[in-house]
Amino acid sequence: MRFKTVSVRTLPIIILIIFVIAAAGCSSLQTQPAAKTDYDVIVIGAGMGGLSAAAHLAVKGQKVLVLEKHNIVGGSTTKFSRGEFVFDAALHEMAGGGPGRKDRGLYQLLKATGVDKKAQLYEVPHLYRSVFPDVDITLPPNWEGFKSELKKKWPQEAKGIDKFHTLCEALFTDLMELRDLFRYGTVRATLTKAMVPVRQRTFLKWKSRTVKDLMDECFHDENLKAVVSQLWVYYGAPVEKESALIFMAATESYLADGAWHIKGSSQALSDAYAARIEELGGTVKTSTLVTKIIVEKGRATGVKTATGQTFSARYIVANTDPYQLAYKLIGQENMTPAYLEKIESLKPANSLFGVFLGLSIDLAGLGYEDTEIFYNAHQSSMKNYEAMMKGDFKNGSVAITIYSNLGDPIYAPKGKSVVKLDAYSDVSYWPENRAAYEKLKAQKMDELIELAAKVIPEIADPKNIEIKEGYTPRTIQRYTMNKGGVVYGFELTPGQWEKMPNTTPVPNVFIASNWTQAWHGVGSCQINGWRAARMILDREGIE
Repeated sequence: MRFKTVSVRTLPIIILIIFVIAAAGCSSLQTQPAAKTDYDVIVIGAGMGGLSAAAHLAVKGQKVLVLEKHNIVGGSTTKFSRGEFVFDAALHEMAGGGPGRKDRGLYQLLKATGVDKKAQLYEVPHLYRSVFPDVDITLPPNWEGFKSELKKKWPQEAKGIDKFHTLCEALFTDLMELRDLFRYGTVRATLTKAMVPVRQRTFLKWKSRTVKDLMDECFHDENLKAVVSQLWVYYGAPVEKESALIFMAATESYLADGAWHIKGSSQALSDAYAARIEELGGTVKTSTLVTKIIVEKGRATGVKTATGQTFSARYIVANTDPYQLAYKLIGQENMTPAYLEKIESLKPANSLFGVFLGLSIDLAGLGYEDTEIFYNAHQSSMKNYEAMMKGDFKNGSVAITIYSNLGDPIYAPKGKSVVKLDAYSDVSYWPENRAAYEKLKAQKMDELIELAAKVIPEIADPKNIEIKEGYTPRTIQRYTMNKGGVVYGFELTPGQWEKMPNTTPVPNVFIASNWTQAWHGVGSCQINGWRAARMILDREGIE
């Protein structure tokens, strides 16, 4: 969706923005020929995007088959156990995921599928604690508390703090006004885009600008800028490169709709989706790897699995990265040069490195009441980012999530704690040689723990650690099959905020992963799934 300025200057994954961003070329309702098939829709991959798509299709009466290569559903939205401890693989906080103050966005989609009745969501007590060399502040997950805490520390910046709120709210309103653009026909879409400079001026102004631009527009104090922009650690790029559009919309979603978690870990949300799909007559098959989308005369007719099974369908939804989809599943001979060029022109985001810790001590009892802490070695996000990406983790940033402080007893026995440490990384840093890889991973795990221990000194003592397990981009690549172990899809810079459309050159194949226009994250992937489902339902004439 590209807009030209007309007399006026010019998106967690975060979340409602995705409603807004328009997919190019989704204008005509081309109903798929009613050939006899095993299923109406086959969904490849039971991550959040795939599960969401399947649920929205099944609730509208479509016969759905979900195929997942692992033995459980969920993708990255899952948990695992080690001894007495339970670890959430990825989810920190989900924006707009519960019955928020405005009850909009993602929660509306959960209600539409009935998944809200099968998963219990609860609001987290704090949005984040931000620690820099010269500042330490904890911020609530609502605008009133967020602004109040900032004004207490920086009273001279009160006007700018209010301006930041106003801009985020206005941007989100603009995006909500455009939320159905991806469903419009050519004429209506063209007219809507032409009116953007008049109707959605905040969106037009900020869609090509960075988070740094936003911070400079609202604030003077450099520490305040660093604290307010802290959630860049959720979105990938440092503030000098990160899209202001996505940051503003995500911030509004967190602070207006709430930051949420799932009772029983994120796996409970994935299981709720799978149960609802099957309750509606759909089929979910795990331990089933799809190796090929069968294409005949320019249309997909079904899929083939690693065991040689084939299933036919009228539509396919792929919860994969576009590289797998184009080069492995469909085959580039069935893709247009323009689509392949688009994929290759976009820069993938970073991956992650981290450590799961099961502790023999009660952090809450020791006075650590936070759930999400960001410790930053430098005030500059660029310095922190560059240090992490070259493997200098002790001089970067670390996200410290204390899951046992969320009030859910699933994570740790009484008197013990579960902590996860996350930092950015690149797959090229990690050697392919197994011995060298394991040696480096052990060393870097200790470095990341050393950095986090500047906030929680007790984790530096090995006697307090019962479980210590690390993961790297190669771990993520192995489990998700994403290129380079990338978890954010394409880098969220002003030139790339549109990512890839949910449509593909094969007219009855859609993509619903975090590489597409709803951006990334547990919430955003669910909206991508809804978008893919909505496109199919529109083609079928189903409201």
